[in-house]
Amino acid sequence: MDEATRSLWRRRALFFAWTFVGAVIVAAFFVAAFFTRFSAIEVGDPGAVLLLVPLLTGILLGILLTDAEIVVAAGAGVACATIAVALVAVFLFSPLLAGVAVGSNVFAAYSISRVALSAVVLFPLVVVGSVIGRGVGDLFLPSPRLKQQLEELREETRRWHDALDRLESRQTAGREVGGPEPPERKD
Repeated sequence: MDEATRSLWRRRALFFAWTFVGAVIVAAFFVAAFFTRFSAIEVGDPGAVLLLVPLLTGILLGILLTDAEIVVAAGAGVACATIAVALVAVFLFSPLLAGVAVGSNVFAAYSISRVALSAVVLFPLVVVGSVIGRGVGDLFLPSPRLKQQLEELREETRRWHDALDRLESRQTAGREVGGPEPPERKD
């Protein structure tokens, strides 16, 4: 494998690793918020956890993906939310999947409502958080690609300023030698 291919696979692996880690964190806090009495994690107010953890995880995910395009950060948010909802569903239905509990209407209603709540809350918050995090990351931690583009833009601006200075100095020198005065503008 050449270096470009290796770098591409490394970026993809980091993308999926950060996305999966974010999904596990969000799913763990959601499950802890759903079962506060039985949780090893003291979450305090479950509503705050349900709103803040996805947003903060999305922001962190966006900051970690500053080398990628903003569309990739939004895609990472969607992937993170999808994986988190799947993990919440697996955890909620795990007694039924393991065969240690019998499914009832109450169990199904509770589990499905929690999975639906997770989907409705997670998707917008994680995606918006990842896009905001990407913007914050570009502002404070610009990627090498962005730094190179800014340096190229600065160099081009310097060339334009130098060309304008030379043109202006030629016009000024032409006036001093005795060239005609430019006509006055009437606005």
